[in-house]
Amino acid sequence: MTAHPPRDDAAPDGPTKHTAIGVGLNLLLLAMIGYGYWRSEDWKWTWVLVGIPITIVTLRYAWHLLRSRP
Repeated sequence: MTAHPPRDDAAPDGPTKHTAIGVGLNLLLLAMIGYGYWRSEDWKWTWVLVGIPITIVTLRYAWHLLRSRP
């Protein structure tokens, strides 16, 4: 007996609306990080360190979303 029964409704390949929502939320987060960078006087480097991984993830999501559209 297995812990999880097999699913008949497997997730579709390619991006979904959740990918688009993720890109939108990441862009909003990057805008807030940009605002924090702009308003900061002494801690600009920390905003850059926070923004780099989020930028990479956002670009990967957006690339995945754009590549799979017909």
